[in-house]
Amino acid sequence: ILYKFTNKGSGNMTKVVLFGDSLTAGVVDGHPSPIFTRLLEDKFPDVEFINRGLPGDQTRNACKRLREDVLNEVPDIVVIFFGTNDVSSKDVFLANYHNNLAYMLTCISPNKCLLVTPGIAGPTRANLRPLSKMEQYAKETLTVANEFKIPALDWFEFCKDKDPKELLQADDLHYSEMAYRQLVEQLTPLLKNKLDSLS
Repeated sequence: ILYKFTNKGSGNMTKVVLFGDSLTAGVVDGHPSPIFTRLLEDKFPDVEFINRGLPGDQTRNACKRLREDVLNEVPDIVVIFFGTNDVSSKDVFLANYHNNLAYMLTCISPNKCLLVTPGIAGPTRANLRPLSKMEQYAKETLTVANEFKIPALDWFEFCKDKDPKELLQADDLHYSEMAYRQLVEQLTPLLKNKLDSLS
């Protein structure tokens, strides 16, 4: 099930699509919530945020829903935040991840996009999401951003030295309220620059 959180914007509001997995969907205690969307709305009250986070999603599947969930919305800006599930998949390699992100950017138009690197997972998730592999995927995200000359938030760099207990819920994977607040703080200047460039 795709949970779609959006505020009730008018037709002429700037439209930002949040495109990602369960971290974008704001999963709290196992269920999607509007936490990420609401925190961004507090920062940017004149922007319509449309959340297209899908729990369990990887970039390869996201490419298949790109038209319906992103392009059909005709967004002004798209925040793309994947990687955490790509890291844990035995069927995905860095090259696949790179190419999938590149495909999204090409389809959407790079100048509309912002990339966010994956962050961290906690110790009980380290078998499938070791810190070293999360870092590889974060660096690959930045490589794609550099190739397309678009902004990217190095969320991994912020998270890597933090205590996982502060950033993560008890499942060692999904974010605490503090993590979402920090994520939005980090994202705000990049998003503001992008919004300013539209005017």
